Amino acid sequence: MAKKKKKATIGRPKKSPDQVMARYLQVRLQDTEHDDFAEAAELAGVPLSTWVRERLRIVARKELESYGKEASFLRRK
Repeated sequence: MAKKKKKATIGRPKKSPDQVMARYLQVRLQDTEHDDFAEAAELAGVPLSTWVRERLRIVARKELESYGKEASFLRRK
């Protein structure tokens, strides 16, 4: 019986479990807020979700540190 050839895969390799972003955060925005956030993200050269996540991380870190806590997303795995 002939062996089947392994089919070549297309696309990038799968991310490791600690790199996968599986949770969603829904936020209601006014049209003007969304438009301004999208423009700011475009000017920064990043996707809107990346721009929002980076800004939330900055604010969360400051907020947590003001209460003497460490942001768990800063810990190395």
